[in-house]
Amino acid sequence: MGRNVLDTIRYFGKQNKLFKVHFRNVSAPLPHFVETFLDNGYMNMYDVMKALREVDFNGVLIADHIPMMANDRRIGTAFSIGYMKALLERTNVEVGKA
Repeated sequence: MGRNVLDTIRYFGKQNKLFKVHFRNVSAPLPHFVETFLDNGYMNMYDVMKALREVDFNGVLIADHIPMMANDRRIGTAFSIGYMKALLERTNVEVGKA
């Protein structure tokens, strides 16, 4: 779309137009990518979480398109949610929203 993810978050977030974020990472930008774990894609998910906190995102943040881990979807989901909580805790301290 001509803008990077962080610029897009800031643009729409400042207008309070972010309501539901599908929090996931991918191996590369469009058009060819594979969904990856949050810590394994091309995007720095800490930067994404920090941008969301900086614009006071107050919507729904969901783990999305979680790869299979150890042959059990629940393990990947637990990893993703724990990773998201850790990112949120860190950004809350840094952005001063703790």
